[in-house]
Formats: sequence, C-alpha cells, structure tokens
Amino acid sequence: MIEAQVYAAKRILVVGAHAFDAEVIAGPLAFVAAARGAEVTFLHLTMGEQGHRCLAPPLYAEQKRSEASAAAERLRIGWRSLDLPDGFLPSDDATALAVCDVLRELKPEVVITHWQGSWHKDHRAASELTKTAVFYAALPTLERALPVHSPALLLFGENWEDDEGFVPTHLVDVTEGFAPWREAAEKYELARGLSSFPYMDYYASLYRLRGCIRGTTYAQAFMSTSNSWNAGAGLFAPPVGSGAR
Repeated sequence: MIEAQVYAAKRILVVGAHAFDAEVIAGPLAFVAAARGAEVTFLHLTMGEQGHRCLAPPLYAEQKRSEASAAAERLRIGWRSLDLPDGFLPSDDATALAVCDVLRELKPEVVITHWQGSWHKDHRAASELTKTAVFYAALPTLERALPVHSPALLLFGENWEDDEGFVPTHLVDVTEGFAPWREAAEKYELARGLSSFPYMDYYASLYRLRGCIRGTTYAQAFMSTSNSWNAGAGLFAPPVGSGAR
C-alpha cells in the first residue's frame, strides 16, 4: 500500500498554488508524516493575496504569511513561499527551475501537488510546474547550484477546485492527523468564513468519506503519475543488472 512508502519517507515536499492549498491537499498526511519523523515542507508558490474582499493584496499577503506560519507550527512542519503573483502564476521554464532548485535543496522522496484537471489557472500551472521541476531536478546534464535529485514518488492531491478527471488511485490513512489539521486550517481566515465556500465542512466530510472507503476513520485521496512517467524517471538510474549503485 502506498501509505507505507509515504510514511517511510524522510523528506516530503507539498507544492501548493496558494497558501492554504497545501494544507487541504496534504495537511492531515503532513502531520502524520512529521510525527513519524519526516521533514515536511509546504511550498506556497503564491500567498493567495488576491482572495480577500476588503484587504488590499499586500496587506492580505502579510496576513496569510502569519496564518501560514501558525498552521505550519501546529502541523509541526516547515514552509516557504516563492512569492509569485496570485492569479498570474507563470507556467514557464524560469518558474519551473525555481521549483527545481527547491527540490534539489530539500531532496524530498515524496512530492505532492495539485491535480491538473482544474478550473483554476493557478492550480493548473502549479501542477505543470511541479511535474516539469521534478524532471529538471533529476536531469544530470542540467547544471544548477545544487546536484541532481529525483523524488521516488510524485502524487496529486484532492482539491475541490481540481475535480475534473480526478479519480483516486491511492487512499492514505490520516486519522491521526485530522484533529491537528483542523486546528491548523482554522488559523486561516479563509477557513473561518471569509469565503462563501464551506471549506471546513467540505474537507472534513471528504476525509471522512475517503476514510469510510479506506476502512479507517479519515483518509486522503491521491492520484499518481502514469507508468510511463515512472519508467521515464528510471532513465537517470543505473541500468538494471549493472551492479551500479
């Protein structure tokens, strides 16, 4: 079962388009992994500063930095941001290389990001950027400041805005992380009623639904990459039977 591989990881990176996205696609999982000794980092590509009805974007960005710090502290993880522009997240090589550099620095065995089937352009961009960054990070001929790194597992989390074509291929037990996740998520004004969308009701119900199917109290759903992607990642490994390590 894939959760054994996830929870055996020493380092996990979750890439979200906006602060709060990483918390909902992998927050409960992050707490469980951290409690088991993993070094977990949330990478917020933008702070989501355009999402307040009253506050100007710079002010809301500062608020969300404070909220992200409080949420990360409750989940016992680290976080950072690229501070890219909310609503205008570029899906280009320069940005993918910036994510690549984070991958080479942190060396996660597991990377989690958005599913590509989303009506939100920033979410689609985050998914594509992360896939490209994983490719660049493993490319031995691509010279950057840090040496190459190839994650063992790339997963796509479940988000209400990213439901087009999302079919769960893995259910991971996150029961231990549900209560801490709820406390962490509610550090954000967004979760406490800023939006008309009932975030906490939705995700609490979703994790319970996935848990029912998994046979646990709570679970999170993930999609994985194709078999061809897994085979392609092996292009940079020693040949089978070569004896090389």
